[in-house]
Amino acid sequence: MSENTMICYCKGVTLGKVLAAIENGATTLVEVIDTTGAGSACGRCVDRIEAIIEEKK
Repeated sequence: MSENTMICYCKGVTLGKVLAAIENGATTLVEVIDTTGAGSACGRCVDRIEAIIEEKK
């Protein structure tokens, strides 16, 4: 998956932005939502974000 891959279409958040949030200390879904806004609208991408967080642990 490319860093330009769209993770959250509602908020326009890419994989690169999610990864940057994780690299800057976000370790939970709530922290990624607070940092990027991803997952805060319809919630369809929440499972995907959680999978990315788990992958980076």
